[in-house]
Amino acid sequence: EGKIKLSKDELLQPQISDDNDYYEKLIVPLSKVVIVLDKLRKPINAKERNQRLLTSTEKYPYYGATGLAGYIDDYLVDDNLIILGEDAAPFLEKYGTKAYIIKGKSWVNNHAHILKPLINIDYLTFYLNKFDYKNYVSGTTRLKLTQSRMMEIPIVLYSPEYQYKMVCLIKKYLHQLNLIKAGLV
Repeated sequence: EGKIKLSKDELLQPQISDDNDYYEKLIVPLSKVVIVLDKLRKPINAKERNQRLLTSTEKYPYYGATGLAGYIDDYLVDDNLIILGEDAAPFLEKYGTKAYIIKGKSWVNNHAHILKPLINIDYLTFYLNKFDYKNYVSGTTRLKLTQSRMMEIPIVLYSPEYQYKMVCLIKKYLHQLNLIKAGLV
């Protein structure tokens, strides 16, 4: 557990061009690059959550499918993880947030999948937010991403060095975009 399990033929062998900017890629199912921690989730309603907070001095983030949903007096996880919506996430919205990173002590409700990445956490989060979920979600009134379908999501996997390089570039452009939006550029 905690290691990417690839066959001998799937091992990453970067093919570097003359300008060192190209790396060979693989396409692997999500199941090869994460450990699913959904078994740690515990459903709790808002009333019980609020009652527990009244009798406690501890306060931890409580996350749902689309982000922070409140606070609670206990935590279920203590790690840097990716939260991917199970239901109620904007799966078909091009710019909607379907996945996000949590850090440290937290509680995740049963409307989200908990993923421990075995590859670059930022790369996988960016990827999961841009992935087209159309053929992976089901339901008519509320779309749902089942664990079995989630595990089949094809991940374009580059070498760790190239993942890092792409993340740096994306973060740079997002920072510049935020400066432009704030009127600082």
